[in-house]
Amino acid sequence: MPSAPSLCLLTPTWSGDRQHFDVLSASLAQSPLAEVPHFAVVQSEDIDAFSGAGGPSTRLLASSEVLPAAIDIRRQQARRWASRLGRAGTRLSGSLALRTGGWPRWVHYTGWHTQQITKLAFAAQSDFDTVVVMDSDVVVLPHADVGDFIAEDGRVLCYEADQAATAFGGKRGNWNRQAHALLDVPYDPQQYFDTSFETPFVLHTESLRALLRWLENRYGAPWWKVLLAQPVRRWSEFATYRLFLKRHLPVDAVEWRSDALIRYLFDAADPEAVGREVHALTQDPSAHFVTIHSQSSGRQLWGAEGYAPYVVAALQRGDAALR
Repeated sequence: MPSAPSLCLLTPTWSGDRQHFDVLSASLAQSPLAEVPHFAVVQSEDIDAFSGAGGPSTRLLASSEVLPAAIDIRRQQARRWASRLGRAGTRLSGSLALRTGGWPRWVHYTGWHTQQITKLAFAAQSDFDTVVVMDSDVVVLPHADVGDFIAEDGRVLCYEADQAATAFGGKRGNWNRQAHALLDVPYDPQQYFDTSFETPFVLHTESLRALLRWLENRYGAPWWKVLLAQPVRRWSEFATYRLFLKRHLPVDAVEWRSDALIRYLFDAADPEAVGREVHALTQDPSAHFVTIHSQSSGRQLWGAEGYAPYVVAALQRGDAALR
């Protein structure tokens, strides 16, 4: 009888997300996922800031242990540039790189891009059958379960949320278009495309390695060089992986599952309101995870320190109510 697929959780993070990571860790500790191995890959220069973070199932790794040395060095250089120029200057540099075909090069190595490479590099090197990416701003709810990440019949599992291309635009449209270009797949704007880019995101390591081999064979370069050569802010590791599954695996080899169990909170301005909303979700059996988008929009940079105690208390009340 074949053994059950092995599974781990992965969180790429940095010092700016330490408070969010603490909330994630607290939620994991109270959840049915508490004993699942959890790897946190921390930007190398921030590893000391995470001393003592996580729980018994957490293992901290520096990004230098996962990324090729050349990437981690250039990532640190890019971080210094971004610090000097500020958010507006960094975004302007990214826009310039789009217009010039890639210059300045340092913007390709900023944290958002290299975190994508980190996820793929970790999973490609992993001995686990399945690596579940879980960002720092995720809160794990009491109804979460290992079955959320593994198909009972042994198929590859991937979340999806299809919409017509005409129904969305902006970054999701760019990510889908670039994935098609990268994989030599014609882009038909009349088709339906996946718009689920949140975490948890399930990576089947054997399928991921097949994707990376395909990229190297197609472009004649290491896969990470291929991806870091893509237009800045225009590519997504999730869109690329998902399209590869659809085009290169047999139709019946993948279980496409709705991402409805992942919920979202887009406004963290009122910490007590965040706590109330999280508590309400703990009582909803169809809600397994919630992402608190406190930094994603770039318009409001709420930290987690305000809502953290309310969220942790809400989880404790919700867990007690279910016992």
